[in-house]
Amino acid sequence: MKRTQLAAAVLLATGSVSAFAATYSVTPLPLQDTARNNFARSIDNSGKMLSVVQLEFNPPIDAEQLEEDTTFFDQFGESLENEDDARQGVFTDIDYTTVVNYLLSNPNLTTGQKLASYRTYATDTQDISLVPGLDEVTDKFDDYTRSVESTGRDSLNGNFIVGDSSGLVVLDPYENEDGDTLNYTYPESAQQAFVQASGETKVLPAVDDTVGGFSSARAINANLQVAGFSTVSFRDDVADAVETCTDDESRGDTSEGRCLFTIYNGDFAVPRISSYFINSSTNYLPSFVLLSEVNATIWQIDVNGDVISTDTYPLLFEPDEDDTRHYFTYAYDINNQGIAVGEGLTGDRITITRPNTSGRTESERVATVFRDGETIELLPREENIISQAIAINDENWVTGAVLRSQSDIARSRLFVYNLDTQEQHYPDGFFVSAGVTANAINNNNIVVGKADVDATSDTLRDTAAFMYNIDTEEFTNLNDLVSCDNPYELIEAVDINDDNEIIANARIKATNKYVTGNDIINSDGETEEIDSVVAVKLSPLSNGSIDECEIPEDEQPYERKGAATGLLAFFGLFAAVFMRRRLKK
Repeated sequence: MKRTQLAAAVLLATGSVSAFAATYSVTPLPLQDTARNNFARSIDNSGKMLSVVQLEFNPPIDAEQLEEDTTFFDQFGESLENEDDARQGVFTDIDYTTVVNYLLSNPNLTTGQKLASYRTYATDTQDISLVPGLDEVTDKFDDYTRSVESTGRDSLNGNFIVGDSSGLVVLDPYENEDGDTLNYTYPESAQQAFVQASGETKVLPAVDDTVGGFSSARAINANLQVAGFSTVSFRDDVADAVETCTDDESRGDTSEGRCLFTIYNGDFAVPRISSYFINSSTNYLPSFVLLSEVNATIWQIDVNGDVISTDTYPLLFEPDEDDTRHYFTYAYDINNQGIAVGEGLTGDRITITRPNTSGRTESERVATVFRDGETIELLPREENIISQAIAINDENWVTGAVLRSQSDIARSRLFVYNLDTQEQHYPDGFFVSAGVTANAINNNNIVVGKADVDATSDTLRDTAAFMYNIDTEEFTNLNDLVSCDNPYELIEAVDINDDNEIIANARIKATNKYVTGNDIINSDGETEEIDSVVAVKLSPLSNGSIDECEIPEDEQPYERKGAATGLLAFFGLFAAVFMRRRLKK
């Protein structure tokens, strides 16, 4: 059966795609009317899912701040469709989009309203609810400020949600030495781990909370143990900077809060194993974190989300006393036995040749296990260049990636390892040199993630969502398990629960829209189609069977012409239009 635009439209309208033979149905999360794109984060055993939205529609605009505390109208006033109305907070679709793009692309201005590029929603495919992180409802907007970037990462039965949040943006009026008032705006802390319990958000504090510290929550188990990482110490440089900011004479002509912000300011992103990393680089870490030691952290919370105890796991080695470089251990997942997994730096540096690059010296990272107070290296170092553990199940199977050279080029490869039996497997992906990224494992010993599907020499290859069954050793492209009339290209499976339900990222053509959510109409009076990424739920069909699909190339609902796939590649795709900031992964 040929796939047609009409058929695809009907399938989209009906929500779930399972009209023809398949072993999985595909249901998009109900967030298309909320934001331009939405990205899968997690699915728990109750079926509750978390999704991060990008370029959310209809953010509130503070017209007074826009006019008085920014140079927006000086730069763009004459090009607006109606400048007078815009100064009063009344915007056309085009002007509204221009304003929002300006605010999103200037997050580090000292004054003016701040907008977050990403927020998180919880959903069950029917209803959605905001996961606000540290954001607050204000009288000004009678709603959340949308100034806080909240990334939900895991949930337990839909009742407990853990993740990361930037600090609430505060307004800090300051009269300078010339008698002028500057309305400073800045987040009041660095990234904080949080837990949302019964709708209330609480911070999971860093062990060393100097200037608020830094922390990240990655997973929660049935015993209410939350795994992540946090700052445990800072170099003296940070204490000296804090002392300068709190001294009226030494900090200069600025407010104390704005001065402290310059210490902890900076975006944070943990690089996956496929990304270049060096521990003295600012590519991923703000200087505040580079001046600290970060350790894997387990917070024990109660049913109210309050912290009962905190345990940290040390480095894999003892740095020399005069070694001032940044070192870490990170925990990414934890099972119900309280065993956590992640990665840590070894203190050594190695040379890695990645696709389309010459050899570069990087910090050596290895997969680690955190149990009984010890940090334990997981895999034989001599067999892998670097390694990273991502997830663990209750059968003590650990999964992640190792970097190995294929024809002298290093790409990630899947590994699974059993802590009890030491059994280990390194399955190929869709072909021998395919890069493979694992994201999750369930208690049925099924791993999901993404893997290269094109054996090209490109740095960025097309990817497809996969599942790997440890027991049967089957490595399956999830696109082969859905209906031939499915309009979604499954590019990455992000999580799987014990019912084998999967949340994945999919690519699809969608109508280009203004920030109001209204369709953009071109000069020919027509709408325009663009590549979009949406989160979808894959549900197993009890009596399903696999289709043999034959679809002409010219009827594909998306183009594969060298298109980069995966979250980071799609973020680059949309940056040209919306000048967005980076996603914390």
